[in-house]
Amino acid sequence: MDLIGSIYNLGDINLAIPAWQMAVYIGLVTIFMFMHETRGCLVTTYLFGLYWGYYLYGSDFLTAANGVPAVTTAYIAFGLLLAGFSLIALFYEK
Repeated sequence: MDLIGSIYNLGDINLAIPAWQMAVYIGLVTIFMFMHETRGCLVTTYLFGLYWGYYLYGSDFLTAANGVPAVTTAYIAFGLLLAGFSLIALFYEK
């Protein structure tokens, strides 16, 4: 199979996560890796994972919560709290 045929076959794949978001994620992680910032890579991965988890399964999550907005608020708040604690732990590592 030639290269052009391989590239066109990539268009047949249905990805659950938008390609532009993956490109932003890969770009940020690459920049942090070139800067030797492991902390930035880890926090970026965690935050994108939190967002993509909600993006992909948010409707199931809200259905299970019976539409109570406090559950969504708690999900986001605890996710950001965990990211903050991870960041604090990484910066104060001895």
